[in-house]
Amino acid sequence: MQLYRHKIWTSIFCLFLVSLSLFLFTACEKEIDLNIKSNPNEIIVEGHIENGLPPYVILTKSISLYDNININNLENYFVHGANIIVSNGIDSVQLVEYNSSILQTLPDSVVDAVAAQFGIVVDSSGDFPDVSIYTVPFTAPDFIGEIGKTYQLRIEANGQILTSSTTIPAPVFFDSLWILPHPNPAFADSFFQVYGWLQDPPQLGNYYRYFTKVDNGPLLVSTQTVFDDNFFNGKKFEIFIPKGKPFGTNSSDINFDTDGYWDIADSVCTIKLCQIDKAHYDFWRTLEANRANIGNPFGSFVLVKSNIIGGKGVWGGYGSITGSYVRVP
Repeated sequence: MQLYRHKIWTSIFCLFLVSLSLFLFTACEKEIDLNIKSNPNEIIVEGHIENGLPPYVILTKSISLYDNININNLENYFVHGANIIVSNGIDSVQLVEYNSSILQTLPDSVVDAVAAQFGIVVDSSGDFPDVSIYTVPFTAPDFIGEIGKTYQLRIEANGQILTSSTTIPAPVFFDSLWILPHPNPAFADSFFQVYGWLQDPPQLGNYYRYFTKVDNGPLLVSTQTVFDDNFFNGKKFEIFIPKGKPFGTNSSDINFDTDGYWDIADSVCTIKLCQIDKAHYDFWRTLEANRANIGNPFGSFVLVKSNIIGGKGVWGGYGSITGSYVRVP
């Protein structure tokens, strides 16, 4: 369920950041009047396609900066009835909208498969949350992401047309994974670190995003999930892999002595490493930078970059490989 909240709140968080992009950061001593414009009809997109998996798209509505978000009624924020086409230049598919009402009419075995695809943990079809997701119809299960291909997205919704394009780069993975104790002896009995050796491809311009998972839990992200090869192009280097945490974790609750470290009770440490294209990377890089500066009086504003023409958000391809380190107590 944590990953579900991550996907939904990422979309809603984009709305908030888009509105904030009209802010001009000024000194606290200077009083200014802000005329913040909002477009309540703007559509926010979060869509991805990954090698071996079908595409999915989540559409939400933009909101005013000062609107209250009701987490108990997320259904009101979704855009329904959209016409969405995904094409790889040869084949195309029209995505179908799935919501909790439709999913609850299906057998539990079918719902379990759909839930697993999106990282949602449910016990039965009746437990599926109020979420609206566009993905391939059951009649087109073979339309999945392929490495090296470019995927075009076209959305018609609410009288608007949105388009975008993304690629699925060839993935790479760590040559090896290993663990080290916490560097502070006071925490070494309770926490440990996960490291990996990564060989960056020889060509400049590789962009990465990673997810982590503990045992049978959901895939999670850390505060900063993307990096590029600007400083280590073509080299083999050692990288610390922070443990992810549920999206929305309050920064005031973060303990810097333990944040990013893995718990001694964690047995299977799973890492999914993805190659992404630059536009996809720029979206997450600027989103995470902006998120880190919210509430920081000394931070600078970062405009979130979008690769959606006609709207805001992201359409991104993932070239992914997943591997695990099994820790023996």
